[in-house]
Amino acid sequence: MELAVAVVFLLAFATSLCYCLHGTAVGALLLTVFKMLLCKGRRSPGQLTGVWFPISVEELTSSQGPRLLTKMLRHGQHLPPSVAVTSVRNLRQDIKDGVKGDKALLEVTYSDEVDLPKTFFVKFNLQKIGAMRLLVATSEICLCEALFYHHLAEKVGEFLKTPKCFFVDFNKLTGEFCLLTEALNFGQKPFLPLKHRIRNAASLEEQLLFVENGAKLHCNYWADNEVVRNMPKFHETHREMWVLCALSGRFGLSYTMQKTLRGTKVNEEWMTWECPSELMGKELELIHDMPQILTSLSKDPEMAAFGHNDLTTDNAFYWIAEEKLHMGLFDWQQSCVNNVAQEWAWNWHFLEPDFLTEHEEHLLDHLLATYKRLGRQISRERFLNAYVLGSVQMFVFGGGGLQLLLASLQSNGIFQSLVPNDPRCSDEEMDPVLREKMVGAEMTRRTFTNCCNIMRRHNFMSAWRAWKRELTCLQLEQNMSRNITSTDLVGSCCLISVNHIYTYT
Repeated sequence: MELAVAVVFLLAFATSLCYCLHGTAVGALLLTVFKMLLCKGRRSPGQLTGVWFPISVEELTSSQGPRLLTKMLRHGQHLPPSVAVTSVRNLRQDIKDGVKGDKALLEVTYSDEVDLPKTFFVKFNLQKIGAMRLLVATSEICLCEALFYHHLAEKVGEFLKTPKCFFVDFNKLTGEFCLLTEALNFGQKPFLPLKHRIRNAASLEEQLLFVENGAKLHCNYWADNEVVRNMPKFHETHREMWVLCALSGRFGLSYTMQKTLRGTKVNEEWMTWECPSELMGKELELIHDMPQILTSLSKDPEMAAFGHNDLTTDNAFYWIAEEKLHMGLFDWQQSCVNNVAQEWAWNWHFLEPDFLTEHEEHLLDHLLATYKRLGRQISRERFLNAYVLGSVQMFVFGGGGLQLLLASLQSNGIFQSLVPNDPRCSDEEMDPVLREKMVGAEMTRRTFTNCCNIMRRHNFMSAWRAWKRELTCLQLEQNMSRNITSTDLVGSCCLISVNHIYTYT
């Protein structure tokens, strides 16, 4: 009885809190956490297809799997009514770095001959409640990927290869998601082996391919294109995540900027970044401004387009034809309409800092020339302004989160021995969980170092001050407009009243 009363009071408190904070990013975040705790794992009809889809690899490979997969394939008219799936088996091939999803390669058999693959790739949302599931929920990853494959994948495939989709859906309330595509046989003809953004060195040829294909995607789907009117917008999908960024930044960013582990000097040689000196002491102000900066960039119609938003080597597949390297893209989980310069800042943050420092000018030249060739003229000054301002998200997100990663590695007795580009990130003998933390630390070392370098090279402080002045002017104009409108309204009412009195006298 006491437990029931406590649960009722807790639910009432949570409901009241969400009501009071309705419409705010904090309120939306609390509602997301509430739904994640209470609704995760429930099977519900998908919002795109109405199909009751499976929510995990375990469920799809259970005794119910053939019936579920038959329904999924028939919905998209891939499977004739006279044919059914008879078995679904998990090939249990190691899919590395599946941190944002429950993934598997499936072997499928049918009741009759049919022109369909016998091997599929499937991805579900994570079934374990934790920080990664929360990150997935607060950045709308399932929504973004589902809408891409449902609305745009076929059109994009006309000029940029992406895996053929056989089923995709999600449920906003439960947070569950299911994607079924063709399997890419990495390392088997025609595809080259899959590369990792951290474990494998980048090449300029690959980065130039990203530039050409990323710009082509942008120019086909600029923000003024009706086709992307209802696609997710960056500032809408990330508003809850920015609350988490602010929280981690509030407690960790200043330590990272000072090259310490929670205030203590440890392994400074590994900390390869040099923060702009003028930003020291302004962490809270920067954290406060971050959502508004990114929102203003995302809402700029002349600089916004639909993009992949995570153009890295572990989201691409390569093949060679006619002695030339070609590429396609998968993992569209961050795809949305965003400021193109902010997207390129994000894409390039993951490169090894020395590589980006050496090749940034060449990449920028090639990118702006490609936009121009495709019909979009963007001035270098305007692009660089958005590019340097756009680095603020990774600066706050990485700078705050890095302290948690390093503290965990320190507790395992590893952080003091870390070196840049640590070879243990590729050590297959190491405990997978510990190795993933090392990869995360190395990734964040690169991103934070690149952020600091970009901020220094392109004068972030000057761009930030200019942005603040522009915001102040805009707010003054809006206030003046409201005041003028109010004054006009009062004047009109007075005039009406005077005329009314005059008429009756």
